[in-house]
Amino acid sequence: MSQDSRVREFIVEPQELLDALRVARAQSYWLDSSATYRHSIISWIEKTKRRGAKMKRIESVVEHCVRGEQIPSHRSS
Repeated sequence: MSQDSRVREFIVEPQELLDALRVARAQSYWLDSSATYRHSIISWIEKTKRRGAKMKRIESVVEHCVRGEQIPSHRSS
């Protein structure tokens, strides 16, 4: 079993992220990204304690997905 397969089993996206991706019509890019990348981004979002900071990170993820880009500091190899 590959690492990506193992990670995929444990990914739980925050509802706010899923809603924002849906509204921006960026879900397909997000879902096509590797499980490792998505897990890294979700961890990054969840690490922040302030709601405002969390929403800002979600906004950044959505903006990158709309452009078809990964967040540079979180590119998976």
